[in-house]
Amino acid sequence: MNHRGLAVVCTVIGGVALMPMLAAAQSAQSPRTPWGAPDLQGVWDFRSITPMERPAALADKEFLTEEEAANLEQEAIDRNERLLNQPAEERAEVWSGV
Repeated sequence: MNHRGLAVVCTVIGGVALMPMLAAAQSAQSPRTPWGAPDLQGVWDFRSITPMERPAALADKEFLTEEEAANLEQEAIDRNERLLNQPAEERAEVWSGV
């Protein structure tokens, strides 16, 4: 058997061996709601400094350096500390009470 024939045989055997895995990967889908939308039910944890949307200042960066990440984390800690320790504001509430 020449090299080309051996390559064809190996390709066919490899394709047949991989078919069950490919079929399983294609049939695996994320859970769906009864109306067909992705099912996002569950427990969502927001205890992260990672924003839900990328800030405009970081729009062109794919990854942050260790230093940039540490700075963002420290800024979040400082902001939370400042908000926690600031005095309460009095506001005039307008409510009809109907």
